[in-house]
Amino acid sequence: MKKQFNVSTKAAIYNNDFSRVLVIYTNKSINGKWRYGLPGGHIEDDESPDQAMIRELREECGIVVNNLRHTDFFIHCTGKLILAFVGSVDNDDLKSQQNELEGIPKWLSRSEFEGISTPIEENYRKLVLENWPKK
Repeated sequence: MKKQFNVSTKAAIYNNDFSRVLVIYTNKSINGKWRYGLPGGHIEDDESPDQAMIRELREECGIVVNNLRHTDFFIHCTGKLILAFVGSVDNDDLKSQQNELEGIPKWLSRSEFEGISTPIEENYRKLVLENWPKK
């Protein structure tokens, strides 16, 4: 059995013209209600944070990011350390390789993202909005 650390990865991924951001719509939360999150997950004992982020994006969304870069870190409301990444994709087709085990990947416009009324980790909101390129 592989070890999981109390460190996780999350990413703000934008489509090629930066008109949409990738989110995960999931019922995995503290209270079991559906909510929005960002793609990412735990770092396994045999991988670097970058490798974990690449694996999670492939598993959860079926995407490959060309320009993924580490941008920040923060403490999640559950106490986990989150290593934050930013990137964009040329092809925005989504296909969970886990049958949406972690949630449903979907693209949201900036106005849709800003209008999210279901709970979202405040640091996720900040990561997305602070790194959304200005047109």
